[in-house]
Amino acid sequence: MAIRRHHLIEEAKAELDLAYEEVKRAEHAVMQLEFEYNERLHHVPQASTEQGTLIAEKEQRQEAYGLDALYEMQNETAQRFALVSAAFAIVSSVADEDMSLDLIKRILFRRDFLRRNKMEVDKHIRGFHRGLRDYMRKESSPEADSTVRASWAEIERMTALQAREAKATAA
Repeated sequence: MAIRRHHLIEEAKAELDLAYEEVKRAEHAVMQLEFEYNERLHHVPQASTEQGTLIAEKEQRQEAYGLDALYEMQNETAQRFALVSAAFAIVSSVADEDMSLDLIKRILFRRDFLRRNKMEVDKHIRGFHRGLRDYMRKESSPEADSTVRASWAEIERMTALQAREAKATAA
């Protein structure tokens, strides 16, 4: 029996790993700056204008690393990996198709969004589910992989729409 590789989940994990590395790299650089400026401040009289200038310069340089944006990117990639993993786990472990489809919908979409977009959500979840089942159990061909990817891309488009709607409602 051949082991079937799941490229979509592997790519989501690779994106998460890259985001983690970027955050780690930026945090390390910020800590280096902190150390460097603390050393420089140690030799400057307290409450002097030079001290204020150095602190402002340090903060400006640290901000340039964009840690907040990197943390957000890492959070998004972690969420994507978690959702892809959960969907794969459901498809591979829940034998009842209706239950499997329902579980995937519940983890991805809010009820109000589902009510408004039921037909489209059902279409893409069903396409993903069937494509992944075929990929896992029948044929791990490039065509089957393409079906899974296309369906998942539509699911992600819809979850992004859901997030934008929620943000607009909250504002």
